[in-house]
Amino acid sequence: MRHPYAAISASRPASLLSTHSRSSSPEPEREPPLPVPQLNRRRPSQMAPHEIDRPRTAPPEKGLRAVVGHFVKHSRRVTVLLSGHPDGVDVPIYSNGQTIEGVLAVTRSSGLLAVEVKIEGAVTIQEIGGSGSRTVPLIDQTVYSWIPAAEGSLFPPSTSFRYTLPESFLDTASGNCYALPPTYSASLEGMPGFVVDIAYAVVVYITRQRQAATLWRGTSRTVVPFRYQHRTRPALPGPFPCLLQRTEDKPRTLFVFNMRAWSVSLPCIKVHVYLPASQVCSIQEPIPFHISLLGDERAIEPFAAYRPAPASFLPLPRGPSSSLESLASVRVLRGAVPRKATPMQKCPLSLRIQRTTVVDTRPTPEDDGKSHLYHTEWIGEGTVHSVRSNGRSLVWSGAIDIPPEVAAQGGGFEINGLKVVDSIALSVEPPSGCRRRYIPLNEAIPLQLTSDAYTTSYFAAVPVSLPMPIMPVA
Repeated sequence: MRHPYAAISASRPASLLSTHSRSSSPEPEREPPLPVPQLNRRRPSQMAPHEIDRPRTAPPEKGLRAVVGHFVKHSRRVTVLLSGHPDGVDVPIYSNGQTIEGVLAVTRSSGLLAVEVKIEGAVTIQEIGGSGSRTVPLIDQTVYSWIPAAEGSLFPPSTSFRYTLPESFLDTASGNCYALPPTYSASLEGMPGFVVDIAYAVVVYITRQRQAATLWRGTSRTVVPFRYQHRTRPALPGPFPCLLQRTEDKPRTLFVFNMRAWSVSLPCIKVHVYLPASQVCSIQEPIPFHISLLGDERAIEPFAAYRPAPASFLPLPRGPSSSLESLASVRVLRGAVPRKATPMQKCPLSLRIQRTTVVDTRPTPEDDGKSHLYHTEWIGEGTVHSVRSNGRSLVWSGAIDIPPEVAAQGGGFEINGLKVVDSIALSVEPPSGCRRRYIPLNEAIPLQLTSDAYTTSYFAAVPVSLPMPIMPVA
């Protein structure tokens, strides 16, 4: 029997930290915010030791034009300007390898005793109805500090600071080094449950003497949150041939499962899942798939009754609605009355991307108790575009589409005590004609989604060659 993939062209589609300020006493008066300061290229009066010999500019993004614009945060005490962002953005965004360049201006320089600018990042995991919360520091770096050199010295009208984000961080609890995780949040409601928050920010600390005749002083804090992206790309360009095993230069693309029968006297239906883009693919592009059923002609026939609606003029659905429902809505707009759906107008196949957040709630790593909590959500859904059948085999071809708002979050990651993993959830439901003969098939295929495509021009995108396994955190 000829393999159903023999005639398939495997072409790949184109492609917080708290934000409030605190002070030890109320401000005596409210002053208007300062005008946006100009970018100051002079070396500040005192910089962190690790910044003294660092190059003054970050490597350019090859093939990309520099972003001209500024993000500005005003408060009663300070104005913070971060360069290199489109004007009007709500939150500045940085990626691995990029440099934070900013300007700081203080509203009133009189009475200033100290000014400090820090880059802070942390993972906060709060267990609901369990062992409480814990915080893991990711970045805690002073990038600028100032104290008066002599009595009566005034803070300059504005000063600059810069810091290149690290690629990784050292987890002191485990002694392991992990890639710096992206900004992320997830929660599991219920008892027990958890809340996970990974946040980064530029934080300005100002210490001021309130009254010249006293030694009383107070420290205020201004927080400027930013979103961090860990940008990655596939290590190899697709599409790839149909391979059951990974080789030195080609990834695995074929996965074989059996749909078992209720009776041992009936043969199984083999289910082949072919992913031309492999298990490592960009979250920015549709993920193509070809799923084949191989078996007895009598067993395959009920599955072949489904035919997808014409999709040449229809966008890929963003939600759980099927192509038939989308077509029905188009017909209603045209004034036609949609026909009532029959059972076989629903595709027996369901293919979705599942994102699972796994939290280790053990008090200590040495504890062998079973204490992992899971939160699962669907972030993408597949659409069947075509069906091919030749009696003893049936092939469903289509693509999985991920909404842009989800794609902006990037792919999965892992640090000590926390893991975010993606997988393709495959479900094949026997039609009514053979529901009493075959058991529904439900399987999961590990998937590693990258933030960028293989062809990305971003200079620091990390190549990825293997998916993250589906298992609890270590």
